[in-house]
Amino acid sequence: MTATDARKELAETGHPGGPIYFACFTRRGNTSLTDIERAFPPHKQWIADQEAAGRIVVAGPFLTDDLTWDGDGLVVFRLDSAADARRLADQDPMHAQGLRTFEIVPWQLNEGFFRVGLTFSNGAFEFT
Repeated sequence: MTATDARKELAETGHPGGPIYFACFTRRGNTSLTDIERAFPPHKQWIADQEAAGRIVVAGPFLTDDLTWDGDGLVVFRLDSAADARRLADQDPMHAQGLRTFEIVPWQLNEGFFRVGLTFSNGAFEFT
């Protein structure tokens, strides 16, 4: 079933909810952080390309309790199926090179709040 079909079915049963996305939990496992850092530039370019194409809602690293990076992360895809999300995630250089594994989980956005600030005079951007 596609995300579009699922939303339609939910709406027909009185549970319209929000848009359906696909969360990609990406984990480095036993790969060294040094190897992850070496593959980081092509990974960042791949993320930027997917973002520009409108396929990514949000992406970023998970942090440890002391707020340092440990090599795992999350990408939330704006696609129509989990199969599409798996195919796209397979193309991430981190996954294609076997440096990280991933899991795709369908996710529906129902609640939340965020604020975006943009100051035109200096191009400042804030997301809270």
